[in-house]
Order: sequence, then structure tokens, then C-alpha cells
Amino acid sequence: MSVRKFQIGEKVIVNDKMPSYLNQYGLRPGDEVTILNKGYESNYMIGFKHFGQSKQAEVRSSALNKLVIKSKREQFLEQIEKAKEKIQATNMFISETESKIKFIDETGVEDFDENEFKAYHTLLIIDKSNMSIIEKAKAIAKLISNK
Repeated sequence: MSVRKFQIGEKVIVNDKMPSYLNQYGLRPGDEVTILNKGYESNYMIGFKHFGQSKQAEVRSSALNKLVIKSKREQFLEQIEKAKEKIQATNMFISETESKIKFIDETGVEDFDENEFKAYHTLLIIDKSNMSIIEKAKAIAKLISNK
């Protein structure tokens, strides 16, 4: 008799090796599921909720990972990090929008055109004499890559 990786009732996480047919059940990598029963060889019957309904599916053990319970401190640090990322994204949005308003004010255009804005901004970057050529190239590439 072989030793099983998971025990009945144990909470586990679905990983990216999950079979694609489980997508139809609304199951995604990172979802938490419960081991309901041991299946044939290394398969397990899992239970999960989808739109409030209990669902079951059979899956190989390789598509499941042990659930690592984080301490409250780790959870708080993770929440802080996510909040900082949102703040940074918001600040970048504000800065970009202010730059677009400045472009509209300086050029007097009535209809904003993203391509004109990027071309104008590119010319401003080129005119900056305190930047090296590589710094200018990186700034222009970043401008172009923002869609």
C-alpha cells in the first residue's frame, strides 16, 4: 500500500497543472478545494464551490499543492504590498493623465490623439540635453510600449 500525498478533508490549492476540462466547472489555478475521497492510483475526488453550488471533480495529485497557511503578519504584509501596487498604478495613471492635459493645453488641440501625443512626447525627450542617448532610447521605448 502506497502513502497518499493528501488526506480526506484536507484543504489544498489547484496548481497550473490542472487539466483544462476543469475550466468548465469554473475551477482555476490558485483555487482552494477540499479532498473528498481517494481515487484510483494518484487521483483524488475534490470538492469546491462554483457560484454557490457544490461541485466535485476527479483530478491527479500533480494538479494539487498543499495549502500553506500564512500567519496574520504575512497576510498583513501581503495586503500592504498589494495596496502599494495599487497606489503606484494610480499615481502612474494620474501622472500620465496630467501629461496628456499638458499636451492639450500646450498644443491647443481639441481632439486628443494618442499617436500625436506620443510623437510630441518623443520630441520632448529628444530635446532633453541632460539625458544620455541610451536614457532617451529607454524613455522613448517606454512611451511607445504604453498602450
